[in-house]
Amino acid sequence: MKNIGIVAEYNPFHNGHAYHIEQARKIAGGGSVIAVMSASFVQRGEPAAFDKFTRTAMALQGGADMVLELPDILSLSCAERFALGGVRILSASGIADRLCFGSESGDIDALRRAADSKLSGDELSSALSSGLSYPAAAARQLRAHGIGVGSNNPNDVLGIEYIRALNRIAPAIRPFAVRRIGCGYNENTLPENYASASAVRSALLHLTDSENICRGDVLSAISGSVPPFVLLEIQKQLSEQRAPAALSGAVLYRLRCMTGDELSRIADVSEGLENPILRAAKSASNIAELLNAVKTKRYTLARLKRILFNALLGITREQQELAAYSDDALYIRVLGIRQSKLHLLSELQENAALPIVLRRSDAESLPFNAKQTLELTRRASLIRALACP
Repeated sequence: MKNIGIVAEYNPFHNGHAYHIEQARKIAGGGSVIAVMSASFVQRGEPAAFDKFTRTAMALQGGADMVLELPDILSLSCAERFALGGVRILSASGIADRLCFGSESGDIDALRRAADSKLSGDELSSALSSGLSYPAAAARQLRAHGIGVGSNNPNDVLGIEYIRALNRIAPAIRPFAVRRIGCGYNENTLPENYASASAVRSALLHLTDSENICRGDVLSAISGSVPPFVLLEIQKQLSEQRAPAALSGAVLYRLRCMTGDELSRIADVSEGLENPILRAAKSASNIAELLNAVKTKRYTLARLKRILFNALLGITREQQELAAYSDDALYIRVLGIRQSKLHLLSELQENAALPIVLRRSDAESLPFNAKQTLELTRRASLIRALACP
């Protein structure tokens, strides 16, 4: 077995993703590339710009051989749980012995050292009490211990969590890091070859924000950053008003219907954070206003956004922890597969350690908690559809 796994969002698929898959295939030595992909909502705390089946088709055309679903209960979670979910599903598939992730540094040895480092609880608590967010506090402590990786590198930070997840639940799977090329994770420029997904999404969202922006100009601007088949699909989705996705009113409605006790049980909510969120929700006219009212150095913007969409979907802390830290609430759902790689389905059915969902009838035999996760994922897909123009 030389198959290699990737945990991704493809939001949307771009040239950097194609490069990552190409490098992963070289590492696999001719084996298949299996992607575990976020479903309808993504780790930044947003609805995916395109639905999961459109993004699956993009990934398969871009070089992936099989795409498995990362349920929304885990795609809308912190880096640790996101990584655990992706690794748990990949490991349970039984058909991949490697994991390849993107990295700003590309230094797998440094990432391994960072993953193995033990941060002092007192040191971390002190950093958090000073007002730093958890990622900033953890990065400061890593540097204090002589590990510079991950300070301002989101892919490195996530890579560290992938390695920790492998060490914890899948030590037989070997990690590999592919150095990220082109623009950084959060850069919004559109160069000729390798833009970030953020830049592509930003350009598409401007189409809905202003009537003065020409669609042709936007498509021309992103054309150098995405493969031709992705550009054609984006044109189709825009013409059918199925993208880009943006939700705001529904989130505010949901928050205004919740009590403080209800919100306190939502994933990622702690330390009384429900109170400022509910106060802001009463007067904010959109998500941006709400976030501006409650943001602090202590809480990252991504965490606050995840809270809003976890609230919209009704994802509680208890549900998310169950899915991340045990196999009880998970399943393996195949979103798509290349015609030439159908043998992977047979291998999956022979080796999988979790229930496999290929058709609707498979859901009926799932254990209770896994069935609840699948129902939540279906609900998330329906709610995301409300976000389309």
